[in-house]
Parts: sequence; C-alpha cells; structure tokens
Amino acid sequence: MQTAKHLAAAPMPLTLSFDMPAVEQWAQFSSDRNPIHFDLAHARAAGLDALIVHGMLAMMPMKEAASQAVAPDGWMKFRTLLRNPIAHDRDVVFTTKPAADGIAFRLHDTTGKTEHFRGTYGRVGDPSAQLQGDTPRGKPLERAHLDRFFATYPHVRERWIALDAVVFSQFMRSRLHVLERLAHAHMMRLSGGAPASRVVVQSSHTVTFDAAFFDASADADQWNRLHHALLTPELLASGNQIGGVVALPVLCAGRLVMLVEVGLVARFDTDIPN
Repeated sequence: MQTAKHLAAAPMPLTLSFDMPAVEQWAQFSSDRNPIHFDLAHARAAGLDALIVHGMLAMMPMKEAASQAVAPDGWMKFRTLLRNPIAHDRDVVFTTKPAADGIAFRLHDTTGKTEHFRGTYGRVGDPSAQLQGDTPRGKPLERAHLDRFFATYPHVRERWIALDAVVFSQFMRSRLHVLERLAHAHMMRLSGGAPASRVVVQSSHTVTFDAAFFDASADADQWNRLHHALLTPELLASGNQIGGVVALPVLCAGRLVMLVEVGLVARFDTDIPN
C-alpha cells in the first residue's frame, strides 16, 4: 500500500491512506488547522462522523500518479470534484481509465461504493482567454515557501504540484478571509440576521499549467519572478450554503503560467426566511 509520503511508479489501482502524522505534516506546511481535521467533536458538529483528511493532501499522490500516466505537453489541466471526505487511516483506491487527451480518475473506498474524488487530467488549450480584462499583478510568490515544500515533500518530482500547493496554501493562509467576509455579508442579507457556525469546505480543485514553464531545464530565475493574484469570485446561494470558485492566476513577467481554481462552500447554521 502506498501512503501520502511515498509514491513510486506504482501499478494501478493504487491504494492510499493518510494517518495523523501525514495530516499534521500538511497542516504545518499549509497552516490549515481547520479543527475538522484534528478535533472529533468539532468534526461531528460539522456533520462528519470522523476526523477527515485535507483535500489537498489527498490530491498530492493523485497528481503524481496522473503525471506518470500522461506526459506533460503544452497546457495541461488537472480537475477534480471533492465528493465525500476521507477519514484518517482509511484505505482508499485510486483508479484511472483513458479519456480524451488524457485520463479520467476516481478515488473511492475499497468497496467502490463511496466515491471521494472524481476528475480528469490531460492536455488542453491555453486558458489565458478565460481571464477577462486586466489581470492584477498580485503578490510576489514567497520563494521560501516553495523551498519549504520541497524540503517537506522531497519525493515530489513535479514542479507544478509544488507550485499548486504553495499558491493554495498562501491563499488559505492570507486571503481566505476575503471570501469568508463576502459569504458572511451575502448570507446576512439573505437571512435577515447574523449567520452563525460557519464551516468552509473545498468542493473542487482545478489547476491548469504550461508544461514548458515547469520543464527542469527552464531558467531557475523565473521562479523568482512569479506573482499570484486573486480574482473576485461570483457567489451563489443554495439554502444555508454559499459557494463560489476562486481563480488564482500565477504569472511570470506578466505571462500566465498557471491558473488555480478553488471551489469553496461556506455552510451556515441559520434559517433563511421563505
């Protein structure tokens, strides 16, 4: 069985599990200490029956396996939906099948009945046209954070996986509050009062990247010229939930090299008037 820490060129299907040390390691790197990952009482209050694994931690070996299955060429896209949370120390199985321009994959329990992730990985066109208007220059990437990723996860060979993790964790650490404030204000308008007991969960993750930029022979100085921006999301309400997709473009000298899109859902404990 493969673990979150060690993934060689393993045959499919691939069995994975994530224990508390792996969860703690990701939390230390990402600063994501949402108590649903560590406090069982809090997890149960959020409607879960066990401590759950960070979605980004579970995705890491999935991305590695996908990269082994489809050689990067041109623009590549990894897209997945987070359908059901993964409990600590629970075996899950990653399977793939051929799909247009790449593969389709699933991460499910050992019986195949519960699906945790579903997605695709393969070649796509340049997504620059998706960005309407002028993309803000954004904040410089913290190179020390990227170096810390490789020190924490030295087995990860693909640079795009590292950059995706760094951009996501910097967003969670320093910019998630922007979305939380927007969601809170929107829910307050809908409910007519102050919403309470907010829980924010990730619902999807998409990363589109220019494989040429991540080639090992590329100019290393490029990594010191990276900026990442936050585009204001459009929020949609459904019952006591508000969701949206946050777009995080990564640019090198003004050119798009990666687009990270994070689907988030904020759940509130409040009554919406009819």
